[in-house]
Amino acid sequence: MKTPDDQRGQAPPPQTSVHPKRTGVRALPDARPAPDSGKDDPQLTLLPPAPPEREPETEPASGQSLWLAVHLPHLALDALAQTGSASPGPLILTEDPAQPRVHDANRAARQAGVRPGMALADALAVLNAPIVLEHDPEASRRHLLTLAAVLLQFTDHVCPELRQQRILLEVGRSLRLFRGAGALEARIRDSLRQLGYTPRIGAARTPAAARLLARLRHPARPLDRDALRRTLSPLPLTVLPLPAVDIQALHGIGLERIGDLLRLPRQDLALRYGTRLPELLGRLLGDLPEPLPRFRPPESPAFHLEFDQEVSATGALRFPLKRLLLQLEQTLRAGNHRTQGLELQLLHRGGTTTRLTLERSQPGSRAEEWLELWNIRLSRLELPAPVRGLRLAVPHLLPAGADSDGLFSSRDGSRAESGFLTRLRARLGDDAVLRFAPTLHPLPEGAQEACSPDRFPALPSGGTTPAQRMAGAALWLRPLQPAPPPGPHEWLGRLEGGWWAGDDQRRDYAVTQDPRGRLCWVFRDLRSGQWQLQGLWG
Repeated sequence: MKTPDDQRGQAPPPQTSVHPKRTGVRALPDARPAPDSGKDDPQLTLLPPAPPEREPETEPASGQSLWLAVHLPHLALDALAQTGSASPGPLILTEDPAQPRVHDANRAARQAGVRPGMALADALAVLNAPIVLEHDPEASRRHLLTLAAVLLQFTDHVCPELRQQRILLEVGRSLRLFRGAGALEARIRDSLRQLGYTPRIGAARTPAAARLLARLRHPARPLDRDALRRTLSPLPLTVLPLPAVDIQALHGIGLERIGDLLRLPRQDLALRYGTRLPELLGRLLGDLPEPLPRFRPPESPAFHLEFDQEVSATGALRFPLKRLLLQLEQTLRAGNHRTQGLELQLLHRGGTTTRLTLERSQPGSRAEEWLELWNIRLSRLELPAPVRGLRLAVPHLLPAGADSDGLFSSRDGSRAESGFLTRLRARLGDDAVLRFAPTLHPLPEGAQEACSPDRFPALPSGGTTPAQRMAGAALWLRPLQPAPPPGPHEWLGRLEGGWWAGDDQRRDYAVTQDPRGRLCWVFRDLRSGQWQLQGLWG
């Protein structure tokens, strides 16, 4: 038997190699015992694969590219929840009517084992009386484009990917404005959750890597090439957007993780698997550019909601209308716009619609202000037929201005007055609330006209007309009627005009007091000599 002293001059035994495919474990870098351990044979210590470590929080340099991928895997379910009719019980959305299969399922159905792509018959076998609805791809498309318009408030480079239910944003130039990548990501997530959506967000220096990290809910935010390699290397090959046959071929040569693939020469990969695989790796690491188009929102935004069941009461329209107004507010903020009027269409069976319009005295974009007015308007409405959906349209966009309260006062008098008039018009109707506005007519009876409270006719800069100077400020005009010659009176002046329109008038105006003590505004027609009562002083 040899002692440890006899073995010191001998070469150490060869290290044992462990194939990653056969064991699924990793070896320590040096498994040999320390010189004074007293052990004869080196032993190999096997450990399970280490979890991916999150990169330390760093911020990219100014102007450095950073992409965010906003993945919405449950977009159709989130859109259905906008109507307020989502059921807490099992719910399945199906696609492909020829061979129905599951497009998506809510949490209750997923907990029972239902998965996207499963045949509808198999899903019904594991659920007890679920709600089954048909997926509307066009509705999902509209919702995704609306969210793309909303996200323009964070960056000018937004690219929606409709088939993948994903939106890409280049936010490198916005980080300083929003105080860092973490704060910006939190703002985006909060904005989408406020609208009722559940996003998964991934961040990386390339669009391809951001897509991958968003789909995996990976917390890392790699900002340079080395950090990106360290983040991607521990991930399994199955997360790559490759056909299953390519993944099986890579497994066949002993490759399990993306790091194994990155260590191979790109030329050899291209010879064996074609250019698709090396081009994918190049886009992941940023070696190959990936230009993406910029999203352009429509000039006249419109927002849609389709109900899975008909609604017969106006009170049930308030929740989905609130969701539409929140989308409107975010979209107007993104485009730096406001609006003074909205049009709401109630969609009925057979393609018929009920159109409602609402005008405000002052433009704005806040959802709670518009919702208060629409609630007043809907409370007066009797539905002609059950409603199957809503469409909210913005006829005219206005540039954004001061849409907030003052610095030292909650609301000034003019804004409070306009808000009161707007609520009054919403309750009584547009034709029931009017204001008198001055005109350029030369005669007092035509010097004012009734118009909408938000319309102010323009007057020349020269000041008031003679009729307005004659009328004063506190006068109640009334139709002309004959009057007896006044007693003691005070002359106001002479008014002549209307000859160019074929109505030549020459009047001497005076103010007098009638037996009831009222101050009367009278004039004498110089052509006929008759006295007329024009109005009363307040």
